[in-house]
Amino acid sequence: MKKLAVFKGKWIFWVGMVFLLPILGGCQDEELPEGEIRLSQIPDNPDYASLPLIGTQWKLIGFVDGRRERLRLAEPTNENSYTIIFLKNGEFSGTTYANGMVGKYEASEIDSSLKILELGLKSFAGEIYDSPIYTESLKNSSDFSLSPKGLVLYYDSQKFMLFQPQ
Repeated sequence: MKKLAVFKGKWIFWVGMVFLLPILGGCQDEELPEGEIRLSQIPDNPDYASLPLIGTQWKLIGFVDGRRERLRLAEPTNENSYTIIFLKNGEFSGTTYANGMVGKYEASEIDSSLKILELGLKSFAGEIYDSPIYTESLKNSSDFSLSPKGLVLYYDSQKFMLFQPQ
């Protein structure tokens, strides 16, 4: 009878291990596609939340899927691409990948709304990489917030562009 009890104990141990393996395997970090990082990997800087929307030169870091908490880095990442500065007179200027851009906007700090009224490129040559999605996302902007991660411009309820001061 003792042998049966030892066998039964080992059997329960191994069955338990079989059920625990998928749970333990699920705790491992999921590998992300190239050019994508977790939003939590962007360091917080409390000073960013107190910067003014108007008059600060902002540089696009990437496009965030809020549901998945992931950021796809803007391509390419050179320092002169994907910038924007909002001016007091309701105009803005900036750059795409290869061109300058100008436009008009409306923003309200009361309800954190931001609407791009006009957006024009100085030329259409060389608009590749993330330029088309950048300009389209700007046109669809509806809200903004300033956070420790930077300027957030929502272009969908769960999707936004993340900018940091340049």
